[in-house]
Amino acid sequence: MSNSLDLFNFSDYRAYLTKWLEFSRAQKTSNLSQLANKIGVHTSFLGHVLSKSKNLSFEQASEVSEALEHTPLEREYFFSLLQIERAGTMKLKKYWNEKKSAILAERTKVRSRVGNHHELSTEDRAIFYSSWIYVAVFVATAIDDGQTLAQIADRFQLSREKAEEILNFLSQTGICEFSNGVYKMGKSVVYLTNDSPLIVKHHTNWRMQAIQKMDSREDSELFFTSPMSMSIEDFAKIREILAKSIESSLEICKDSPAEEVVCLNIDFFRRKIG
Repeated sequence: MSNSLDLFNFSDYRAYLTKWLEFSRAQKTSNLSQLANKIGVHTSFLGHVLSKSKNLSFEQASEVSEALEHTPLEREYFFSLLQIERAGTMKLKKYWNEKKSAILAERTKVRSRVGNHHELSTEDRAIFYSSWIYVAVFVATAIDDGQTLAQIADRFQLSREKAEEILNFLSQTGICEFSNGVYKMGKSVVYLTNDSPLIVKHHTNWRMQAIQKMDSREDSELFFTSPMSMSIEDFAKIREILAKSIESSLEICKDSPAEEVVCLNIDFFRRKIG
């Protein structure tokens, strides 16, 4: 379902909204009247939009994009689809088609930087990043003794029903692959951009895990908090040192045998009052 709801697979914003509503009704998460209410229009008006007798205004499209939790790039693409429909001349329609193509090219460029990027639908992203446990189970499927339903349930102290729910989601969305009772990481990289509306939730999920782990911390683990004052120039220097350390850590991780689920949290920020 994630591929069928990928906005970038659509060249018509109405077809995309229709598919989104079909999925939302099936999942009992939204419907036509609820979406209409969110964007401040009558249900009948939204029905006319979907039947191609009316177009969304730019203000309404902005509300739709917010309701569907689009990333900035998705928002740009959604607006370009609307502009193509609203264009009054062939010259203007050509301009917005070129804009749409440029956005798709930019998306391809971003994907090339992060490898074979598995892009989830808006709904699937919301589920995957709703709790640390989805990401943790996904990572655990790279470990030899963490690839069956029973092993996952035992590792994370989950009920069999909850573990099965998570693993079914991971396999149905293609994040993991299932064969002969064994779940393994898929071949694609799951990537959340820094401008995603879910990025704060993702960071918070794992920082809460770090806080809980401090009560039972081990000598082999590292927790460090140190408020300090320094110059803007030195702040930039330390940030670069940390960025390079992250890059080095990721390089080590690539060839490291999967034995444990671990998490690296780094925060380095300026605190301004008022």
